[in-house]
Amino acid sequence: MRYAERPEFPYDPEVFKKKDTQTALRIYDEATRKHSARPTPKFLEVNRSIDDLDPLWHTTEDGKEKLLRQLDIPAINLFPNGKNEWQMTKYGMVPQRRDDFILSHKSLIEFDYFPVRGDYVLWNGYTYMITFVEIPGDAYWHQTNIWLGLKVKCMIPAEGDGRPSFPPPITKQQVLPSLNDTELGRLSPPDGPPVHI
Repeated sequence: MRYAERPEFPYDPEVFKKKDTQTALRIYDEATRKHSARPTPKFLEVNRSIDDLDPLWHTTEDGKEKLLRQLDIPAINLFPNGKNEWQMTKYGMVPQRRDDFILSHKSLIEFDYFPVRGDYVLWNGYTYMITFVEIPGDAYWHQTNIWLGLKVKCMIPAEGDGRPSFPPPITKQQVLPSLNDTELGRLSPPDGPPVHI
């Protein structure tokens, strides 16, 4: 969902423009970027304009959501339980990861994104689904309604840890020089010197 379309967490725009508020937002954003997980989590935005999207479970009838965009947003990863929870299934032991991600307010404005239930997060080899978005009590600036960041609660979806389909980026294939090409300033080919058999 676009940042301006968010249904909740409004704030006073006049207080938001004040210098001390902007300083607090910048400090919180810098701290989030500095302590962000490496590699950066990838947030996958699900297309909400589909007609058959279930309002409760935020999935389509066939279970194939269309993804609009993939965003690498700096986020701090937290483990609320401190360890993985494992559940025995017919496929064996399956990790029941429940992770939280802290996002800064300025990052959400920069990427024009607001996380909602049903979006996906790819991080550390796991595919998470966002289940809840909240503002922690310590993320409000003084006694205003300006929030400095969000906590996104995630878990591995029931359908499993398979990565959702996302169109791969189009890359232009570069032409490599042939072994007999000497017009490159007599440089050796990228695989080393030519080999004569």
